[in-house]
Amino acid sequence: MRILTVHGSPDPEGNSGRLLQACIEGMKGVTGTEIESISVYDYKVAPVWKDFLRDVMQKTTDRVKDDMPLLKEKMLKADIIVLATPVFWYQLSGKMKLFVDRWSDFINSDWSTGLKGKGLALLSTHSGFNVINSSDFLQMSMFATAQFLGMVWMGAVGGRAEMPWQWDDQTSLAEAKLFGKKLAQGMNMIGQRVL
Repeated sequence: MRILTVHGSPDPEGNSGRLLQACIEGMKGVTGTEIESISVYDYKVAPVWKDFLRDVMQKTTDRVKDDMPLLKEKMLKADIIVLATPVFWYQLSGKMKLFVDRWSDFINSDWSTGLKGKGLALLSTHSGFNVINSSDFLQMSMFATAQFLGMVWMGAVGGRAEMPWQWDDQTSLAEAKLFGKKLAQGMNMIGQRVL
């Protein structure tokens, strides 16, 4: 199984980074797993522009000079894409959102996509002082994204950080490690082999 992990936090050692490392640790325990880990903060991704949809349909998005062609290549090589992000205002971090916005580059004129059949998983961390679990809202958004693009929703792990930002959510870390092991075997969060 080829897995691409994409970290979307400006802090590589922060809460979402720790959750991602636990997931990767679980993946590494499965023989034959190839893991490539990147951070969106290491790449230049241009925001969508005027007439972006026209460029998508005409396959001319490469006229914008950024790193999206390289990122697309990495995504196309992967069987599963794992996004790891802190939750900001019930959504992906800004740089990660910009990256996901550009997934429109994969849409063809018949609305099919180059991502069809690939797995999509999410790891997210949110502050513990909100009454509602903001990771749940993000998970719904990414589930819908996977469906629209013809991807297989693999599931998600949401970790909660308590004030004063000393995160020690051993339950979420253990869950992420187990999720990583399942992903490396082509299984979704509940253990069904879907890839």
